[in-house]
Amino acid sequence: MPLTRDEKFVARLQRNSRVQVPVLIRWKNKLEPGEVLDVRVYDPETGEEERFYARLSLDGRFTVPRVVVEELELKPGDTLEITLYA
Repeated sequence: MPLTRDEKFVARLQRNSRVQVPVLIRWKNKLEPGEVLDVRVYDPETGEEERFYARLSLDGRFTVPRVVVEELELKPGDTLEITLYA
């Protein structure tokens, strides 16, 4: 079931360029593993943002593409503002 409205949250970039979607957002929107999400990643330190599609994994995470990580110069532990679009 796709998102019914946009969801915003703050997350840390984890090892292997992964981002955890909060459980409350997954429950509220009934997100299932394997769903494709329209994601915007904003780095408040540099003021840059990128938008891409990502697939939700079994553990509720998605991977930020390598091209985006290199473009925004992200490192594990960086705090990001994430927006999931409906």
